[in-house]
Amino acid sequence: MKRRILTTLAAAAAMTAAASAQTVVYSLPSTTIHLEVKTVRSDYTPGPYAAYAKKYLGIEVPLSESSTFTLSDIKLTPCLEADRSSSYVINLDGLEDRASMLTFLEFSSQGLVMLSDADNGKENIWRFPSIAPGNADLASEATGNLTSTETVLYRSERNNEGEYERVAFKQSQVVEKSTEKKAQEAASTILYLRQQRINIITGNTDATFSGDALRAAVEEINRTEDMLMSLFTGRTDLSVQTEHFDVVPESTREDDIAVAFRISDTQGLLSANDISGRPIVIEITPENGIIEEETEQVIEETESRNRKARYEAAQRGDIVYRIPAICTVRIIDGQNQILRSRMPVYQKGQDLSFPVSVLIK
Repeated sequence: MKRRILTTLAAAAAMTAAASAQTVVYSLPSTTIHLEVKTVRSDYTPGPYAAYAKKYLGIEVPLSESSTFTLSDIKLTPCLEADRSSSYVINLDGLEDRASMLTFLEFSSQGLVMLSDADNGKENIWRFPSIAPGNADLASEATGNLTSTETVLYRSERNNEGEYERVAFKQSQVVEKSTEKKAQEAASTILYLRQQRINIITGNTDATFSGDALRAAVEEINRTEDMLMSLFTGRTDLSVQTEHFDVVPESTREDDIAVAFRISDTQGLLSANDISGRPIVIEITPENGIIEEETEQVIEETESRNRKARYEAAQRGDIVYRIPAICTVRIIDGQNQILRSRMPVYQKGQDLSFPVSVLIK
């Protein structure tokens, strides 16, 4: 019984599809500008001896942790979508050679019309910062953590004459070195390694180094120096943040300026409506057909006439199609131009109609 019901439903669906095979619902195309943006995140961690870098090495280093984001790459891609506000129905029945269907398919293949449910096929992905795991210990301190100190104490002793007098004596004890003491020792080792490297390179040493031995000795000195320097200069971890943004241009023939996204030095990439970051602006300028003297009223009247013309063409059964306008697209950060390119933007172009009746013999 269930199989019979399914067969009946399939047959009904096939008959409905056959009955409407020559009726096509379509939309005009529109352009969405897709931006793939990458930033480099820099996380700085100061070294344990950062406060003594100026005193013992003569260098200035930051003393507090910080994170900064720097814009590194923008990829701009135009994507086609069906303009849901401009949808039409065309009846292609009654034509002997089906030339109108072929014409419609040709317009569709050129991107001048689209099926009403067409999408650009772009996958929407949001990627967030991937921070590489780091070790909290910057490096081995390469010097002992303990030291021996001597303290002079006094005690009373009776001499041969029977009188008491103060006698000094030394008491040794093991204590932990202060941070400044360890920083001083690390700085002394760095300066010593630098002098030893100069001696090896210039040959001012009792040992003889040549070939691979010379290279290995210098590399080991460099490695040890870098390890000790990180105790003063700290460590910087880098990671990449990638996010995606879509910008839909306006349909007018005027210049189009909008905030594409925002970026914060401490938060990274943000959406266009998050005012905590500075704006990155996209500017879309049609290359031809712009009349700067046009007022808003003239533009509205022109748009009204175009809508009326499209409606009348659709009523006649003509194919309404859209030719894109070639636009210059600029990405601007403040006064700096980051990217400049040219691309077709359909909604800023011109809507025309093709009379299907001329194909009827």
